[in-house]
Parts: sequence; C-alpha cells; structure tokens
Amino acid sequence: LGLPYDPSLDVWSVGCTLYELFTGKILFPGRSNNQMLRYMMEVKGKFSHKMLRRGQFAGQHFDEGLNFLQVEVDRLTNKEVTKKVVITRPTKDLKARLMAAAGSGQMSDEERALVAQFADLLDRCLNLNPEKRISVKEALAHPFCTGKV
Repeated sequence: LGLPYDPSLDVWSVGCTLYELFTGKILFPGRSNNQMLRYMMEVKGKFSHKMLRRGQFAGQHFDEGLNFLQVEVDRLTNKEVTKKVVITRPTKDLKARLMAAAGSGQMSDEERALVAQFADLLDRCLNLNPEKRISVKEALAHPFCTGKV
C-alpha cells in the first residue's frame, strides 16, 4: 500500500513466518501485490479507510469508494481484466486452517488449547492496522509464548 515501515512490519513478518513453519504452506501465496492484498483481506477482512487513504499505492488496487480492484487474466483473451470486489469480512478462518494443519481430530484438549493460543497470537501479529498490531513486548508476554495456556 505504500505505508511507512516501522517495527510492526517485522511483527507481521514473524506472524507469516510462524504460520508457514507450522503449516508448511505459504499464508499469502500471491504472485503480485494485487493478489497478495486479496489473500490478506480473505484472512483478515478489509483494510480501514484511514489506511487506504494514507497508502501511497492504494489507488493502484482500490477505487475512489475504496473497493478492491482485483486484477486477473481473462482465460479466453489472455488480457488483464480488473473487476471491483466488495469485501466486507474475512472469508477464510485462520484458526480453522491451523487446527486442520495440526490434525485436530487426533489432538488432546491441551493440544487444542495450545493451537488456539497460537492462532490468537498469529491473529494479533497479522492485524491489518499496524497501529493495532501486537507489539514485540506484548507478543513475548502472550500466553502462547509464556506457556500459560
């Protein structure tokens, strides 16, 4: 989006990396910035209007009404097509994806609780709003990191 970098970006990166280490899958497997933004919104919902207005490159991916402009290649014409996509809430559940990767059907209640705590930590690391994202200090004090499940 073209927002300034700060330490919260590192927290985002750690969240993505932890997800990938745990599941063996890339969290946001987009091949372009546009696809990456779409995958982020599928997991975390839409970006705030405030963030989009401040983003240097938001105009490349969002219209004047701040609706997402998805770019894809038409299979018949092989040309890029842009379509407006209205995203109101997440469509993919991070916790469910983590539970599935862990094989939740074979886990004890304690293991399920641990994965739930891990999901909560990742959810906070991956807050779309850098100002509301968990800090490094808060992350280290999170029950998943302290072992207080």
